[in-house]
This record gives sequence, C-alpha cells and structure tokens, in this order.
Amino acid sequence: MRKLFVLFLALSLVLGMMAPAVAEAPKYKIAILTGTTSQGEEEYRAAERLVNENPGMVLTDTYPDNFSSETETTIGKLLQFAEDPEVKAIIMVQAVQGATAAFTKIRETHPDILLIAGVAAEDPADIAGAADLVMGVDEINGGYQIVETASEWGADVLIHYSFARHLGYETIVARLNIMKEEAELAGIELVMRDAPDPTGDAGMTGAQTFILSDVPKVMEEYAGKKVAFFTTNCGMQEALQAAVLPQPNAYYPLPCCPSPFHGFPASLGLGVAPEDYGNIESYLEKMAAKLDEYGAVDRVSTWAVPVNMSMILGGFEYARDYIENGGEKLNKDKLVEALSKVAGADAAVSSYVDAEGNEVSNYYMILFDNVNFRDYLK
Repeated sequence: MRKLFVLFLALSLVLGMMAPAVAEAPKYKIAILTGTTSQGEEEYRAAERLVNENPGMVLTDTYPDNFSSETETTIGKLLQFAEDPEVKAIIMVQAVQGATAAFTKIRETHPDILLIAGVAAEDPADIAGAADLVMGVDEINGGYQIVETASEWGADVLIHYSFARHLGYETIVARLNIMKEEAELAGIELVMRDAPDPTGDAGMTGAQTFILSDVPKVMEEYAGKKVAFFTTNCGMQEALQAAVLPQPNAYYPLPCCPSPFHGFPASLGLGVAPEDYGNIESYLEKMAAKLDEYGAVDRVSTWAVPVNMSMILGGFEYARDYIENGGEKLNKDKLVEALSKVAGADAAVSSYVDAEGNEVSNYYMILFDNVNFRDYLK
C-alpha cells in the first residue's frame, strides 16, 4: 500500500509540474501552404523547420506541382485550413493561382484569420485586395541589381529566359522593362529567349532540358563575348546554373528568388543539411569553395539571405506577434522587424507601386544585398 501511495504521490508531482506548461501552450495554430520540393524546396524546408520548432502549433500542406491547371485543389487546401477553429493565421508562399479566390472566401467566412501571401503569381491588386499582407521579392530593384552586377563583370550580352505565362505577371514585366532600360544604358545587349512553360505539356523536365541545351548554343552564337543569363522560373534555376558553370564566359547574376538554396545545392552538388539552414555563412563558404573549383567565383552571385524562406519565417513571427499581442493586421514596422530578425540582416522593405504609379499599401517588396563570393573564400 505504501508503495502505491509513493507512486501516486510521485505521479501527482509530475502532473503538477506539467500543468503550468500545458496551461502556457498556445491555443492557436498557424497554417502554411508551400510548393513541393520540386517547385520550391526552400519554402518547403522553412515550413518543415517551423513544424519541428513549434510542435502542435503549425499546420502545413503543399499545392500541386501543376498548380496552374489545378487551382481548385489549391483553393480546397486553403479553405480546409480555415475550417480548423484553432487556425488564426494562414501563410502561403508562393501564392500561386488560386490564392486570391481562396483568401477572398476565407475573409468572408473567417474575417478573424490573418492572411499572408508571399511571391504572388496573381495580379497585385487582386491578391492585395484578398490578403491582409502580401510580400514579394523586390523584382523592380532586382532588375537594376541584375544589370549592375552583369555590368560590373563586363558582360556584353544579357539573356532573359521566360515564357508567355510569366510575361503576363505585372511585376515580372516591370523588372524586364527596367532591365531593358538599364542594359541599354550600360551598353549590354539584352536578348529575350522563349523557354517552355514548366506547367505545360513538356513539364519541368522539358523546361530544364531546354535550358541545358540552349545555353551552349547561346555561347556559340556569341563566341568570344561575356554572356550573363537570367530566367524568371524557379524550377529552371538549377539547370541554368549547371549550364553556366562550365562555360568560362557565362555569368549568372541572380536567381529569380535570390537565395543560397535556390538551385545551388543540386547544381553545385552540395546538398543541404538541416543545420545549413541555420548557418547561412558556413554554407556560403562551401558554395564559394565549390565555385572556385569551376573558376566561377567571379561569375555567380545571389543574395546571402534566402528571401522566400525569410517570408515564411518572418511571416510566422509577424503572425505570432499579432495573434498573441493584438494590434493592426498591417504594421510595416513590425514586418521589417520580423524579417530582419529571421534573416540576420537588415531588410529593405518598400510598398509596391503598380504600372500606373498607384501605391498598393499592403503589398511590400523585399530587397537584400547580393553576394561577392570572393569574400567567402577561405
């Protein structure tokens, strides 16, 4: 009997110690929708990291690889998040087709849920009208950055790979127009080349195969000249990097979604360990060493900060602060604070201005400095 009493007492003490922890556990959830690892591994891993760091608080799912023709599936997944009464915020990066329709419906039925979109594929005015907060890569100033970097390298030609669907995006067109203007001022010939749409019949494999075969053709066409390459599509980055690396006169100024993890782990054969996502500088050193083997340290650049990952991690911090502390759904100062905190670097955040010069007050563009890999050579 005494043994039973002692066991009971011990169990009571353990439960008593656990009770405060249970009471303090957040009674809300934050849902995150990303692409799969084939469409955006960086976003997928960021969501995965948040699940591991915040057990029970984070819900995740992925939209289809062929998202442009399966919008109903994407919409359904977002609406399913909203049906969970504990979900107080939904973050979607990349906000592909279907985001506007789903967010509009959620706002009608669950106005309390904070809706955050990143890297929006739909019309800026539409997604900004549906979401509480939209974040995008500062493609406008990115256009200046791409041409400036190519010019510093002494590039004679700048190849711009894209396709009709992307050239229907307002932000991509705005960046392209800046690249045209800046390239002309820098004396660089900008050449637009059509690539297959990865969501088309040929799929991602067909698009990547095209890039791998076309880059050598371009280098032959412009033999003796320095040629910089850029593509607007995430899934093509790996192929473009792999095609540029062995060509001594080929240059790669920036990925479409600048990051050390955007295409490079596969193209450089480095892979990414879980600890790499938390130690960016160490990974940049590994990249620099590998680029040096290709003689490409001065031919490749990206941002030191993984921007899409920052949108998810920063969006999570922003949402958590809003849920726990209240305030306005839109607060630029808190967004800058959240992004800078997770990035470990100052984020330049500016409001999006459309083609007519109208400012979209809840659509923010994010810009970080790009990398000189020579600074990371040991």
